Amino acid sequence: MKINLLLGLLFITMIIIASENSVNDPDLIGGTELNGNGCVCHTVERDFSVDVWVEGPDTLYEGEMGLYKMFLAGGPAEAGGYNVAGRFGEMVLVDTFSFQHPLAMNELTQAFSLPFPTPEDTIYWEFGYLASDSSFTDTIYSCGLSLVWDTIPDPLDRWNFGPKFPLTILPVTAVELEQNELPDNFLLSQNYPNPFNPTTKIKFTIPVVETEYALSVQLIIYDVLGNEVVTLFKEEKPAGEYEVEFNTGLIHQTLSSGIYFYQLHAGSGEGTFVETKKMILLR
Repeated sequence: MKINLLLGLLFITMIIIASENSVNDPDLIGGTELNGNGCVCHTVERDFSVDVWVEGPDTLYEGEMGLYKMFLAGGPAEAGGYNVAGRFGEMVLVDTFSFQHPLAMNELTQAFSLPFPTPEDTIYWEFGYLASDSSFTDTIYSCGLSLVWDTIPDPLDRWNFGPKFPLTILPVTAVELEQNELPDNFLLSQNYPNPFNPTTKIKFTIPVVETEYALSVQLIIYDVLGNEVVTLFKEEKPAGEYEVEFNTGLIHQTLSSGIYFYQLHAGSGEGTFVETKKMILLR
């Protein structure tokens, strides 16, 4: 029992030391095909026996954040590291296994090497991608490093690029209004058509608010159990009328017929506006 406890403490200590030594290491960035030549400090040639790939939604609305995973398998598979980068969108930290280096804000990399349970296993890192409103397309680039876990670059370490992951960014339509037509109240309209299959449109209104900042606005779809299906919209917007299309064929899961809910969040603190409406999907 004491031996297992000591081994556990030793493992945690190694993780902490590796993390502290990695957080500001510029050699960890610039590893994808977007901004580098791979993990060349370990070995120059990429190894196609190492499998690297990204999974997640391939279509987002501008201002929407999608959740993704980068998978790694093959090679020595004692531990692994990774890089993911986007050209236009913002890469978002969602776990404590990764960090965003101040020299490369559009890229994420590992905070420390992640161990493989066995060499036959697959490991992964989760990350977020926040869609930009400046482009209708983007690409997520990835690179994975399979390590011999001896804390130094080893000739037996192997790396490979993942396939480029293309993204489609859909615009959120705003209705241009004259100054004297700016709305006075929040409004979430009933979706149209309703029932629908596979697409419907949702309109909402953001009023003039006495603040120097634009309001933070989110439009989220839920199923009848309260599980989030997709965030259709997440962005700061000024007063105006907006319209978002919900296309069930563009999200990363298959939705069955039934009742769903869409909820508008706007503002923050005590002044937050929240309203929910029901819609019906008929297959």
